[in-house]
Amino acid sequence: MSNADFFVEPVRETPIINDVDVLVCGGGFAGVAAAVAAARNGASVMLVERYGFLGGLATGALVITTPPLNNGINREIAKRLTEWSSYAPDPARENATADDLIDGADGLLPYDPETTKFEFVRMLMEERVEILFHSYIADTLCTNGHIDGVVIENKAGRSGIRAKFIIDATGDADIAAQSGAPVRTVERPITMMFNMADVDSERALEHLGKWTGLKKFMREAIAKGEIDFDLGVDADFGAPGIFAADLIHKGQLNIWSGMLYSNQSLDPAQRTRAEIVTRDHSFRMANFLKENLPGFENARLEQMSTEVGIRATRNLDGPDVPSKQEISRGEFKDTIARPYLGKSLAVPYRSLLPKNIDNLLVAGRCISAHDDIMGRLRLIPVCSATGEAAGVAATMAVQQDITAQAVDIGQLQAQLTEQGVEL
Repeated sequence: MSNADFFVEPVRETPIINDVDVLVCGGGFAGVAAAVAAARNGASVMLVERYGFLGGLATGALVITTPPLNNGINREIAKRLTEWSSYAPDPARENATADDLIDGADGLLPYDPETTKFEFVRMLMEERVEILFHSYIADTLCTNGHIDGVVIENKAGRSGIRAKFIIDATGDADIAAQSGAPVRTVERPITMMFNMADVDSERALEHLGKWTGLKKFMREAIAKGEIDFDLGVDADFGAPGIFAADLIHKGQLNIWSGMLYSNQSLDPAQRTRAEIVTRDHSFRMANFLKENLPGFENARLEQMSTEVGIRATRNLDGPDVPSKQEISRGEFKDTIARPYLGKSLAVPYRSLLPKNIDNLLVAGRCISAHDDIMGRLRLIPVCSATGEAAGVAATMAVQQDITAQAVDIGQLQAQLTEQGVEL
């Protein structure tokens, strides 16, 4: 028997199960937007997702408050959710139309994750996007700067998908990294989210003032030794620390349980530790609130997130890395996403482009930009907006038989404008 510390796997042939124009890797907001946009523009599209639902960390990690969804495909998503009373409800505007509610929305707005999962599947099926759940991207097959396809693994074993163009919407730049495109490893604090039901918010806020007051309440309790709690309480890196927000349904509260630092989220062992530690602290916090904060006497822990909320792991190191000032001013000649109507913040096409790979675009929280602006670029409306742009650009590249780098920006901007994106 060999004492070597590795296995030598036998050479094997991997069956190819599909051949499509555009393969979208990841089914979060960015991936759904990319797949829908590509299909609407005439591409055959497949989307591969590791979970059995869509929405990514937004629905899976209970990131269920968002800045306004009011431009491009975001507006469509908001309208679909509004039809189910599942986005930014405003009881004071009883007869308001969906457009009124969307246009009048401001701040962080709640949306319902279960309705979102349902509507995202509907959106993909309406456009005949092939969906494959419960599948991991195991490898990317790249030759001379061109991706031939990806290898996936699932309960059926190992198989391949061939595609003319790939959109990396994994959130972790997995495809970019596997293909050899330069990426930067990023460490940010992580948070386990949880929901509590039957909370008397009015009574709790009489005690706290605003939900930001939950920080002070917990900080004082920790200082007095009333709760054993080691996670970060205060805001940092664009993350709120301990916080809470009222949700769609009366008495339902979304709670940020504090921040774990020094995490190595690309290391499975460290990520396992993070899941255990943050879930333990969430459980402690939920029970402490029930026992000690007015308004929580009848509350119950309704749900913890499927996985801990990871804010960043890798970012694309593209041919250009726009600065915070450039993104905030939003004066790019190659602007392809302006996530918020009436705001200057914009994303250029170059932020989606990898170095050295000719048939790949990256969308979502792992695009190319300076670290000090990524706290704003990882938010849901930006993910959807970059996904939509990537889907259109990928289809143009396939239909014109050109590289991602050769896509005509004016043409891309015109097509985005035609489908409702205000640039």
